[in-house]
Amino acid sequence: MISMHWREKQLLDAIQNEKMTTSELVSRVDMSKVTALKYLNELKEKNLVDHEEIGNAKIWFLKEEDEKFEKRTKVLVVDDDKNIINIIQDFLEPDQFEVLAASNGKEALGMVFIRSPDIVILDMMMPEMDGIKVCKELKKNASTKDIPIIVLSARTSLDEKLRAMDLGINDYIGKPFDLRELRARINMALRSGFDI
Repeated sequence: MISMHWREKQLLDAIQNEKMTTSELVSRVDMSKVTALKYLNELKEKNLVDHEEIGNAKIWFLKEEDEKFEKRTKVLVVDDDKNIINIIQDFLEPDQFEVLAASNGKEALGMVFIRSPDIVILDMMMPEMDGIKVCKELKKNASTKDIPIIVLSARTSLDEKLRAMDLGINDYIGKPFDLRELRARINMALRSGFDI
């Protein structure tokens, strides 16, 4: 699999199946035009995107070969411990999973509405907004209430588990955890969530 910078993934996700000018792309992602062009040109070298020029404008689009990229499962990992995010990202196969990251609850909610993940892996103890509040927000919104949530927490008491389950989460895994079990539970939650 081609190694890819997170900004490149952000740009690919923004383009999707549309044709877009550089300016339109920049308005969808949080980066300057210069930065966007740098990574777009790198994506072009990797044969993932191409562009055509109309006047002074560059119109960007995905290359046909990249269809499998669009079919990957988007997993949002929400944890204030960057090591946890990195470990999960390194373990999940990049041709099957696209790992999105958020370091606190507020950032997680923003990512959910912008990137529409297929599943959320959620820590309970975080600054700014904890996992319980994130669950409540996701479950009360019609567009996000059906996204499967797996809690990944060092809090493993029965009371904590029941509290999270009352909010409608799909699964609860205690830390430390086994990556193989996490992947199996992700697949299980997706199957039950989407009746695959």
